[in-house]
Amino acid sequence: MALCPHCRHAVPDPPAGLCPNCGGDLQGPGLPPGGAASGAGGPGSAPPPPGSSSPPPLATSGGTAWDRRSRIGFFNALVETTRQVLTAPGAFFRSMPTTGGLGSPLLYAVVIGWVGLAAASFYQAIFYSVVGSRWAAFGEDRPEVAALLGMVQGWAGFVAQVVFGGLFVVISVFVAGAILHLMLLLLGGARRDFEATVRVVAFSQATSLLLLVPFCGQMVAGVWTLVLYVLGLAQAHQVGHGKAAAAVLLPLLLCCCCLALFGVLFAGALGSLVGHMP
Repeated sequence: MALCPHCRHAVPDPPAGLCPNCGGDLQGPGLPPGGAASGAGGPGSAPPPPGSSSPPPLATSGGTAWDRRSRIGFFNALVETTRQVLTAPGAFFRSMPTTGGLGSPLLYAVVIGWVGLAAASFYQAIFYSVVGSRWAAFGEDRPEVAALLGMVQGWAGFVAQVVFGGLFVVISVFVAGAILHLMLLLLGGARRDFEATVRVVAFSQATSLLLLVPFCGQMVAGVWTLVLYVLGLAQAHQVGHGKAAAAVLLPLLLCCCCLALFGVLFAGALGSLVGHMP
């Protein structure tokens, strides 16, 4: 049985391409023939010298496919990384380094996130070109505001997303990372620094590819992003999934409570105003 030299996961024999578990290159330089280590007693294994013990299994992963894009190609790394994040997130985040700088994960987030933003804004522009802007009802009282909001929802908004989409993605990654890391600090689950959290958020942008699907894509992407946050934070910070889920869901709960409080205050003020009317 052949084993991946990075994660020691069983791979097809003879191995070729990338490891299906960690995305490691099975044909990398310096690897044994066939690209993967053989299992104990398997073909190609040599008995250890007398008085020596077999080397222990590798405890660290070989990184992600995105980290090896200079060897396997930018497009191949983009596709393989996105496939792993969406279909095998646990294995991906186990192999993801938690240090090494933010440039590489941010590049991935910008590329894949820009595609999703452009697709979502394109569908929105088409939709409102057909049915009209939802702000048209304000046209009588505030025609200039209605016109501005209609432009944002239409093709002007699409152009803005195409031009500034990358900047929007970077801002959203850092904002989401700051919120999640703060929650982890409050819950005592931040076992690694801020970079680890931002890396999880950046690679979770893989769900932006789901925005290519009209109508239901945004809902599915939103839910799957939360799931990836939980799985990624649990692996990156080595905490339980319960604590990671609490860090992800607590901000949403706080937002819901604030909205509910605002609704109650608004209803009370409106009722008081109506009650004082002659």
